[in-house]
Amino acid sequence: MRIKDDEKITRIYRAAIKVINRDGFQGSSMSKIAKEADVSAATIYLYFENKDDMIDKLYIQTKSKMGKSYFHEGIELSPSKSTFRTIWINHYQYITRNIDEYIFQENFANCPLIEHVEKKYNMDYCPTFEQLFEKSKAARLILPMDNDFIYSLLFAPISSLVKKQKIAGTEISMNDLIQIFESSWKSISQ
Repeated sequence: MRIKDDEKITRIYRAAIKVINRDGFQGSSMSKIAKEADVSAATIYLYFENKDDMIDKLYIQTKSKMGKSYFHEGIELSPSKSTFRTIWINHYQYITRNIDEYIFQENFANCPLIEHVEKKYNMDYCPTFEQLFEKSKAARLILPMDNDFIYSLLFAPISSLVKKQKIAGTEISMNDLIQIFESSWKSISQ
């Protein structure tokens, strides 16, 4: 039975994440990724120009997927603390359910490749955030600061927690999550 093309790409992406997280960007190769994906290296080249092209597209795909996970259908996007709390918890849940993708994203974001992708694709991974931040500033709900600062103050604690959780093999209770959110919220709210 022939596997659909999108299924092959998904397998290649999963394999790339596994190999890159294990061996690093420099230690990974198309042949290692092909072996992990159970496809030939030639098959990968049908979809991607080279390793850099594949990694760039993988980063964009995983960042977009993460951005979309914040805003499930039915989430009210009015400027409110409740909206921010829901998005914050969705972010935490996304990361814990997709930890390998998140580790890949963090590694990519902390290497020189990120500058190339940001310049080449000029992508806004989650434009809904920009809109929510601007509406919330206009409503004087949050401080009038740069959106990148707001994002960092709100979400950086989650990143730190998830990394420690993974190492320790523990979980954070919902009560603790809410307390952490409250602290993050105080740093951005008026």
